[in-house]
Amino acid sequence: MLQLLHSLPKRLVLTPKPLRVLKASQWRSFNAAAVRSSTAAPPVTPIEKLIVEHVKARASYPWNCAVGPMSYATYMQFCLSHPTEGYYMKSANNIFGAQGDFITSPDISQIFGEMIAIWLLSQWEAAGCPLNIRLVELGPGKGTLITDILRVPITNKASQAVTIQVHLVETSLALRAIQSQRLSGAPASVQWHDSVDHINPSNDSYTMLVAHEFFDALPIHVFRKTEEGWREVMVSSRTSTSENENIEQYPRLQHVLSPEKTAISTIFGNSSSRFQSLPIGSDLEVSPTSFRLARKVGELLAQKNMDTSPSLGGCGLIIDYGWDHAFGNSRRGFKNHEVVDIFHRPGECDLTANVDFAYLKESIQDLVPVYGPMTQNLFLSQMGLMIRLERLLQSNQGDQAKRNRIIEGVKRLINPATMGKEYSVMGISTNEGPIHPFHLAHTSHV
Repeated sequence: MLQLLHSLPKRLVLTPKPLRVLKASQWRSFNAAAVRSSTAAPPVTPIEKLIVEHVKARASYPWNCAVGPMSYATYMQFCLSHPTEGYYMKSANNIFGAQGDFITSPDISQIFGEMIAIWLLSQWEAAGCPLNIRLVELGPGKGTLITDILRVPITNKASQAVTIQVHLVETSLALRAIQSQRLSGAPASVQWHDSVDHINPSNDSYTMLVAHEFFDALPIHVFRKTEEGWREVMVSSRTSTSENENIEQYPRLQHVLSPEKTAISTIFGNSSSRFQSLPIGSDLEVSPTSFRLARKVGELLAQKNMDTSPSLGGCGLIIDYGWDHAFGNSRRGFKNHEVVDIFHRPGECDLTANVDFAYLKESIQDLVPVYGPMTQNLFLSQMGLMIRLERLLQSNQGDQAKRNRIIEGVKRLINPATMGKEYSVMGISTNEGPIHPFHLAHTSHV
């Protein structure tokens, strides 16, 4: 099973092959109650138009070019990564920050990035302070986190110069432009890559990797466990039931259940032994793309013999929504800082699903030691967040408004009712354990 998952194609195509030709009546909708008829449905987005044309039920195959229901994985790819209309690809979309659709931890407080940097540098020091550092970030957003990490000074006992190379995995040209501007004065050389596959293990640099809110946006497949086995939950258009053609049903898309098992549902529904114990009727969100990319992360960080000399190894942090188990119904959209239906304004909203950290560990743990996950609250607290907070407040004694903003930012990061518990942190390191602060991970989540 691991061998099969590792061999997944590096890029999933946007147009899936139909499972087989099926009449519309054979696909069972199971959320009809969610239909809302309205004469004022939102305008059709460009991505929505593409998807509806793609998935509408066949009327007279092969005369109708639609291919039938698509997987959630393909739906997410259309919405987020379409070359011209995808959410992350279109410069007109205001994504990050108070004026965007969501705000991330690095945007809330610089302390977040500084604590990440302290952990990475602690592992670098434990590895003997190699003179060459390779800093890799997956999905760097506006470049805020990588900038905060680079702000933390790097020193070694011999006071020798340390060379830093920054590698950013980013497919959006619009975001690359923002990152380039943000890093224009960085004390490091910067390279961009379309995929982590384009970064090779190094025999002369210690690799430090961070992936913050990266895996939650990767495509997922959704399966439902039936008496006959796993069947895939797909995305289809709604079939009009209104006698008044002027009344449009909204959302225009709906969930449908595949009428039979498929190779995809059987393979990925059983890709972890943990999934076998789920009861009949359970839904399951699985991201084969996450499994494969996590495997690549493990290969980048692992210590191993190379053609000329051993790899120096490395360390990494994965921070994201989720926990150490599978999820079945966590997929959602974000628009204007609010959770919205996953079919709302396709291509104009962020889409996300909780990360199954246990699935990531299963991909990596035979290559390099993995630690955690633990809650963001506990990780930041144990890395010295309160000490850094006190120093920042002292340096801003004359600006009470700024002091208040600093305090409120820290509260948001560690609040156990929201970000402090919703976000989890998983560590990866080739150094011998125990690795601080992950020895406390078993107490970090209830």
